[in-house]
Amino acid sequence: MSRNRTRFLKEFPKAISDENAAVFIGAGVSVGAGYPSWKELLREIGDELGVKSDDVYDLAALAQWSVSDTGGATRIRQVIRDQIAVDHDIPAPLNILARMPIRHLWTTNYDRLIERALLAIRRPCSVISAQGDLALKVTAGAARVYKMHGTVDQLDEIVISTDDYELFRSRRGAFLPLLQAHLSSFSMLFLGLSFTDPNLRHVLSLIRESFTDAPPAHFAIVRPPQKGDFRSAEEFEARLAQHNLWAKDLQRYGLFAIEIEDYDEVPGLLAEVERRVARNRVWISGSWPLDEATTPEVSFVHDVAERVGGVVGSSGLTLVSGSGLLVGSGSMSGFLSSLQKTGAWDLERRLIVRPFPQPIEGGEPDRAQWDLLRAELARLAGHVVFIGGLKAEAGALVDSSGVHAERAIAQAKGAYLLPIGATGGAAATIAAELIGSDLRFDGPDALRPSDEQLASLGDASVGAAELANRVLKILKSRML
Repeated sequence: MSRNRTRFLKEFPKAISDENAAVFIGAGVSVGAGYPSWKELLREIGDELGVKSDDVYDLAALAQWSVSDTGGATRIRQVIRDQIAVDHDIPAPLNILARMPIRHLWTTNYDRLIERALLAIRRPCSVISAQGDLALKVTAGAARVYKMHGTVDQLDEIVISTDDYELFRSRRGAFLPLLQAHLSSFSMLFLGLSFTDPNLRHVLSLIRESFTDAPPAHFAIVRPPQKGDFRSAEEFEARLAQHNLWAKDLQRYGLFAIEIEDYDEVPGLLAEVERRVARNRVWISGSWPLDEATTPEVSFVHDVAERVGGVVGSSGLTLVSGSGLLVGSGSMSGFLSSLQKTGAWDLERRLIVRPFPQPIEGGEPDRAQWDLLRAELARLAGHVVFIGGLKAEAGALVDSSGVHAERAIAQAKGAYLLPIGATGGAAATIAAELIGSDLRFDGPDALRPSDEQLASLGDASVGAAELANRVLKILKSRML
C-alpha cells in the first residue's frame, strides 16, 4: 500500500498537469460532509416496511420494495429531498479538487457539493445529470460534472431502485461510453468509495468493460475498517478481512488502493497533489521603472527575463505571469519563442496570465485587487523566479515593494523562492536574505536553492544565457 501511495503522488499530479486526469466522487465524501449514508438514508423507508436497513445488504432492493409497496417512487423521493436537498458545508477535499485543473468530475451522489465547490471559487461548471444533458453544448472552459445517477434537483431522474439499475442502459446508457472512454484514456482518482457502497459494483463493472491491455493507472483513496466502527471485535475482524480482500481485488480493475487511517488525512494528501501540480508552474516576478529603460542594466534584466521565459517553455513547464511591462513582457516573449521553435503551441494549458490593471496617469492602482491577483498567482505556481524589482521613488531607485509583497505571499503559500540576485533590486535583496536562512534547501520539500546556488545566481559576469541555464538546472531537479 505504501508503494501505491508513492506511485499515486508521482503519477496522478503529472496526469493532472497533462490534462489526462479525472475524478470519481463516491458516497463517502458526502457522508463526511454531513449527508446520510445509504443505510441512514433508507432507515425510515425500512422502518415503514418493517425491515432494518442495517440488516439489508442490497439497499437498492430495499428501495425497490418501497416502490412496489407504495405503488411508486414518490415516498422515497420525498425522503431523498428532505435529507439531501440541504446545503452542508463543502468538505476540504472538494475545495482542493475544485482548484486543480481537472476538467472531468464523475459522481453517483445526488447532492450539490461538487458544483457548489466549483461555483464558490467562480469556476464555471456544466452539470450533466440526465441523458439528454449529454447532447447540450457545455460552457467553454467549464469543468464538467457528470452525475450519472441523477441529482436532487431532478428527483424523477435519479437511480435508486433495482429497476433503475437494471434499466440503466436503456434510460441513461449514453453515460456509459463516455465514462468508459475516460477510464480508457484518463488516470482516474476514486474518492469516497467503499465496498459497502451499492453503486460500487455498477461502476467496477463499467471499468471492467473498458479494460484494455495497458490501461492508465487509476487510484482509490480508501479507509480500512477501524475497531471503533463496530460493536464487537468479531464484527470488526470480519469486515477488515473483507476490506483487505476487496482492496487487493481492485487491482483486477487497474485500481490501486491508497489506504488512510482516518478521513482527516485526505485533505493533506490532496494538498500534496496540488503542490506537486504547482511544481510544473513557474511564476516570473519582477519589475523595472520604464524611465530607466535605456540603461545597460535594463537591457540585461530584459535579456535574463526573456531567456528564463525561454527555458521555462523549452522544458515543458507552465509560465505564470502578471504581464508586467518589462520583466513580464520579456519572459512571455522568450516563452512564446521557445514554443514556436518546437511547434508545441499549447498556450491554453501552459501560459497562465493575470494582468495587473494599471491606473490612468496620476491615478492610484487598486491595491486590494492587486493583492488578490498576487495571492492567486502564488497559489497557482510552485516556483517563483525573481528578476530585478526596482521602482523610482522621489527621484531615486529603490526596491519594488510589490515584488517584496509577492515574495511574502509566495513564501506563505509554500512556493519555492528562486531569486536571480545578479539582476539587482528586490531580487538581490531576497537572495541576500535567503542565504544562510532557516528555509529548507534540500529534498522534495525545499523552499529555496542552496547557498551555493543562490551565490551562483548572483554573478552577473556569467551573462544572461548562463544565468538562465542555472535556473533551468535547478527547476529540472524539482520537476515531477
